[in-house]
Amino acid sequence: MFNSLKQKKLKRSLKKHKVVREKTIMSLDKTRSIAMMCQITDEESYKEIHDLLSKLHSPRRNVWLLAYINKKEVPYYCLPQLSADYFSNKELNWYGKPNFSQLKDFISKDFDVLIDFSRQNLPPLQYILSVCNAKLVIGANEYAEELYDVYIQDENNMDNLSLLKTIHNYLHKLTGG
Repeated sequence: MFNSLKQKKLKRSLKKHKVVREKTIMSLDKTRSIAMMCQITDEESYKEIHDLLSKLHSPRRNVWLLAYINKKEVPYYCLPQLSADYFSNKELNWYGKPNFSQLKDFISKDFDVLIDFSRQNLPPLQYILSVCNAKLVIGANEYAEELYDVYIQDENNMDNLSLLKTIHNYLHKLTGG
């Protein structure tokens, strides 16, 4: 019963704080800033997401990662970097709303694209999706479908690299180049 009360409080907070954004569709090739959100479950998922981060990063494009670890503490292998922040359950308030200093920086930035690589029902990430200022929010998480500007239906359980390629293809087609 207590968990359902917490979830209701968080959903109410999601609706109350939802940001109205001006949406702009652009191909990944033309973006100057990309935000990535995901859940880190183990050291392997950490390495996988950092490979994607390095693939997206270029001299003319900034990429920022915000990763959630559904544990009490951030593990030792999640090294904080200038363009990567990690948070755990320790940084959530009693009903699951994230509350840490790097979050304020993240949500205040006007990213060209925010890509959500999470696939589970993660209310802390859903809260961030609802308050971000990105010009385009895209992902394949069925639990956050209503928070996306572009939803990629993932029937084949794509890995993150395949999802990134699919997103690239969709945006390329939507923008015509």
